[in-house]
Amino acid sequence: MHRMVTALFLTTFLAGCGATGIVASDDPMTKLRQARYLYLEAGRPAQAEPLIHDAMAAFQRSGDTAGQAEAHREFAMFLATPGSDAIIVNTAAEQPPVPPERLAKALAEMREASRLAESAGRYDILAGTSLGEARIRYRMGDIPAACATLHRSLDASEKFSAAPAEMRAKAPPGWDGTGRFVTAFRAEFGCPP
Repeated sequence: MHRMVTALFLTTFLAGCGATGIVASDDPMTKLRQARYLYLEAGRPAQAEPLIHDAMAAFQRSGDTAGQAEAHREFAMFLATPGSDAIIVNTAAEQPPVPPERLAKALAEMREASRLAESAGRYDILAGTSLGEARIRYRMGDIPAACATLHRSLDASEKFSAAPAEMRAKAPPGWDGTGRFVTAFRAEFGCPP
């Protein structure tokens, strides 16, 4: 009994200190980067989710539609990550698959991110959210929809490439569009030519 109480105390203590090492910030993009680190690398998804929601709310308050798209994309990726529904995750261990209802919620979040990105005219973000949608649809077993969504990603990438230079300057260094990703995913998914 004593061991169980001690283990419960340590788990609760470690979960409470889970955001240790994360510097508090009011910048919503910083919060999204911190959240990604917490759930992908540090194995602390319980501390990541509030950061994502804080960023989402900050972007909404400021009316930053592109920022909202980024936050919804991050939340979708969080939901679709195995182990993200735990308090603490052993990142070295194999995680159970993401339940179908959680993948459905991730797809809804990614679709919202795509809608927001398109309404903001941010085809760079739309290309990425469409890739995210395709990957989630593939994991859900909907191959035809995954393949169709890959086409949308490629279309968005081409629109972004045709945008004025000042718009393309927002792309990450070395970004050359999503063509190579789409080609790789089409092969992985078994999409028709």
